[in-house]
Amino acid sequence: MKINRYVIFFFLICNSVFCQTIDGNKISQIYEVRNSNAEEIFSKIHFALCLIYQNPDEVIKYKDDKTMRIVVKAMALVPVLDAYKLMNPSNTELTDYVDYNHNYTAVIEVKDEKYRIKLTYQNGKYSDSQLNEYKLPFPAKMDFETSDLEEIIQKARLEMNQEYYSITSRRKKEIYIQSQPRVLKEYQQTLIDYATIYFQSIYKDVLSDNDQDNW
Repeated sequence: MKINRYVIFFFLICNSVFCQTIDGNKISQIYEVRNSNAEEIFSKIHFALCLIYQNPDEVIKYKDDKTMRIVVKAMALVPVLDAYKLMNPSNTELTDYVDYNHNYTAVIEVKDEKYRIKLTYQNGKYSDSQLNEYKLPFPAKMDFETSDLEEIIQKARLEMNQEYYSITSRRKKEIYIQSQPRVLKEYQQTLIDYATIYFQSIYKDVLSDNDQDNW
């Protein structure tokens, strides 16, 4: 899955959006909705969520008209670059990307003329056709630091030193180890892109007029 980052950039420069904040597995944004009170914005956000989700009653876990808060719990399929495919490019049983399930919680708080949405990811999991579950070897973070990369590279080295990979060539092992920063960089950007598109999908409907045309 490729996300058009030019579309995201266009949304951000054309709309009244305050700076995006990232802290580990949390990403938040504040949106300005001029000349609208909290009740109007709250109603439009609820309408937008009902359009986004096929079964909104199942994912909207909390909705309070007094505190102007909504809590959504849902799941995202996040494609992660497969380092094993980079290691074995001719293996047709492997795919370039593996979709990992990421449960997430979105908390939306509304005030007059603005609202804030914060999305928190849980760590990714993947189940194969035999229902064997695998966890991502790194957390669902969007602000990996140099120390994180070094730790993950070290884990990859330890993995390649296991007996299972004893007949694997040194070159392939090194490809796997050195691919970790690329995998991480793409992964954290995909998490950011997913959240940004989700946020903008809601904001687009908040700005639109939900009243039906005369007919």
